[in-house]
Amino acid sequence: MKKLILILFIPLALGCSSFKSGLTIPANQTFILGEFNNKNYSAELINQSELKVMVKVIEKESGVVIRSFGLAPKERTKIYISKTNTVYFENENKVDVKVDVILSKGVEGMRYVDNK
Repeated sequence: MKKLILILFIPLALGCSSFKSGLTIPANQTFILGEFNNKNYSAELINQSELKVMVKVIEKESGVVIRSFGLAPKERTKIYISKTNTVYFENENKVDVKVDVILSKGVEGMRYVDNK
């Protein structure tokens, strides 16, 4: 019986992969996620700091903001991102903030930029 349970558990554990990252965004900077990504994905966001972080989903080609919201302190939300979009995490505060990001799959293209 133990072997049967183990055999059933291994495929479930291998099929449920996700990527978790503790993201620290320096003061007055923006973290860009998914610039070179070519697949749809989901991201669970958890604001670990005591300050709000602005999140913007932007159309790659046109630069149009598709969705924009403030991630409140300690707030958790899940977003679904199209392969045609990029996510911007804007820290407009005077101190660093931390956001945990749990991705449904690997995402290509990440970098920091100074806020304008």
